[in-house]
Amino acid sequence: MSAIQGTPPAAIRRGRARRAAAFEATKLASQRSTWIILSLALLGQLGLAWLLGASAQASGENGYDTTMPAPFVAFVSLQLSQLFIAVLAALSVTSEYGSGTITTSLQAVPVRLSFLGSKAAVLGAVGFVSGAALVGVGTLVAAPAAGSYGEFTPGQLATAMLGAGTYLGLLAMMMVGLGSMLRSSAGAVTAAFVLLFGLPQILPLFAAEAVQEAASYLPINAAAVLGTAAEQPYGPVTAVAVLAAWTTVFLGAGYAALRGRDS
Repeated sequence: MSAIQGTPPAAIRRGRARRAAAFEATKLASQRSTWIILSLALLGQLGLAWLLGASAQASGENGYDTTMPAPFVAFVSLQLSQLFIAVLAALSVTSEYGSGTITTSLQAVPVRLSFLGSKAAVLGAVGFVSGAALVGVGTLVAAPAAGSYGEFTPGQLATAMLGAGTYLGLLAMMMVGLGSMLRSSAGAVTAAFVLLFGLPQILPLFAAEAVQEAASYLPINAAAVLGTAAEQPYGPVTAVAVLAAWTTVFLGAGYAALRGRDS
């Protein structure tokens, strides 16, 4: 009786978490838009990786030092494909509000922390696998396009793939929180543009040292450190902490909005 009236045993909680995650994974996989967005991310990655690789070779042959390991070229190419992963994650929440299916989802998973947590976990896993895969296939395209200017080691490939997976996994979780907070597909997509493209372009224009320092802690800049194992302006461990902090803030705000408002 105490187990029913009080906190459920750990085994029961794990079972509920697995069912909630399976519910979210089924919804995500059954939507055609999911596969369209992932396909666009792949096409964008392949196209930009080839373009950057070919540009590196052309510039190198003209006397410029454009040597960069092909996996790092593929990581840079995530500047485009990251947007598709961010949109996919945000839409996983906002589309439910737009279609009214959020009511059904909350009836199936009534504990709102479990609902948001399972959605974040599933999208985080999708983001991690997507990031690693996109850098992997991007390397296959960038390496021949860059020729001798894109030579790389297995360690560099592993670093880029792991960094990309970690970044896109956490980015997807951020966008789940953002979508829950805004509840608007247009608003979430706009916010993703601002976070991923707007702020990284605008903040460096300010001469104030404090603003420059703040810009280095934006998600995209932390990702660059993580994916290339750079030591400046901080190391990969700090980069993970920065991305985790962003994720915590977005998910916390999303949960507060989900808990404080009716579906």
